[in-house]
Amino acid sequence: MPSYAAPSLTPEVERAINVLGANAARIAVLAYVVENPGSLVSEIAEGTDLAVGTVKTHVSALTTLGALSADPDPSVPYAERRGRRTRYTAHAEQLTKHYRELGKLLRIYQPNE
Repeated sequence: MPSYAAPSLTPEVERAINVLGANAARIAVLAYVVENPGSLVSEIAEGTDLAVGTVKTHVSALTTLGALSADPDPSVPYAERRGRRTRYTAHAEQLTKHYRELGKLLRIYQPNE
């Protein structure tokens, strides 16, 4: 049975997440989608051992933030989807940009000038 927000992470990763103030479940969802583009919510939940509701919450937030894309797009009316289930893919370039911005904030990344 899936757990609420306890993906199996190494102690080093858990420490990094705690230091950076991130959410372990959201990082697990992102990592899964990066490695498995075109994933369904049910596949992400199974692959991360998170509850489907937890995954839906994070996928929705990550899509709104532009870190994930949904196919079909959430703006497509349900009636027009013709039974298609939504698949999610990560935007690696956006994630890289966010990591660089965080690195700049922490003064551990200095862009080449």
